[in-house]
Amino acid sequence: MTVVLKGAQVFHRGAFSGGDVSVSFGDRVFCKDIVFPSSPNVSSFTILPGFVDVHVHLREPGFSYKETIRTGSLAAAHGGYTTVCAMPNLNPVPDSMETLQPELDAIQKDAVIRVLPYGAITKGEQGGELADLDAMAPYVVAFSDDGKGVQDRDMMRRAMLEAKRLGKLIVAHCEDNSLLRGGYIHDGAYAKAHGHRGICSESEWRPIQRDLELVRETGCGYHVCHISTKESVALIRKAKAEGLNVTCETGPHYLLLDDACLQEDGRFKMNPPLRDKSDREALLEGLADGTLRTSRARSAAWTSRAPYSSTRNTASGRSAWTRNARSNTPRLRGSHLSVSCAARQRPRSCACCTSP
Repeated sequence: MTVVLKGAQVFHRGAFSGGDVSVSFGDRVFCKDIVFPSSPNVSSFTILPGFVDVHVHLREPGFSYKETIRTGSLAAAHGGYTTVCAMPNLNPVPDSMETLQPELDAIQKDAVIRVLPYGAITKGEQGGELADLDAMAPYVVAFSDDGKGVQDRDMMRRAMLEAKRLGKLIVAHCEDNSLLRGGYIHDGAYAKAHGHRGICSESEWRPIQRDLELVRETGCGYHVCHISTKESVALIRKAKAEGLNVTCETGPHYLLLDDACLQEDGRFKMNPPLRDKSDREALLEGLADGTLRTSRARSAAWTSRAPYSSTRNTASGRSAWTRNARSNTPRLRGSHLSVSCAARQRPRSCACCTSP
């Protein structure tokens, strides 16, 4: 079956132009009871290349009550994504071929688009021992301990040297645990005004600074996940100007919201947290000047088993904020495209997150 889409605005080689697009579906029949016109007029539509999301959480294996390869890839397909890269904070963590194989099998069986898995940097994402990068390299898109920062400088250096040898990127969740100090929202005006413990910006940009020094030493390709601070933008801008093989990403909520938008409501809890207005503006500037090359949906489903709660309804006045950042607390709604939400096979809380 071949369909000619007539009169659409087509994005091709960096520019939009009007034209017709011929699409061949081969012998596939989507619904025998529907007669589809061979030359529909789509002049009100825009045709784009398939989108790629480099940071999604498909939750399988280990957390399929939140998401599966099938539901996550269906949601991506409905949103126009043809390739997604699946983070390794799973159970088991894919840190060897033995633990990677269940995910590869699920992808082969159930994915409806191209799904590229990450392999872990360290065993169990625990930071103590290097994962089997060599064995996993042919089967993974890159290496990441997303959800946890690699705390030890020497461990990250060893990982970068091995990734460089294998021709793979290190994709880093940058978070210095020693600087968290029990914080749960940004250490800014809102936290001070409401008596909350804050997460300082340095907990993010300091590991980036360390890793960029290691990139200069090792020559490893390096990508930073979900940056949120102006200092992070400045560090990456400088590294790119030096010619280092460095990229980074942020999420739409960091571009649209800041800590002035916070309410006493656990829905606003995320990691990294919503930062100051100056951080948001720096991210927008970085997106405009090419420092940030990707802004993505951060697709990550959460179970409805853990309801939202308001801090005002708790004895301490803080439980919605202080639940462990790696618990099943739902996070900020709205990080998915709405069509992706509708595509899910059962109700879920749409969220942004960095761990199961």
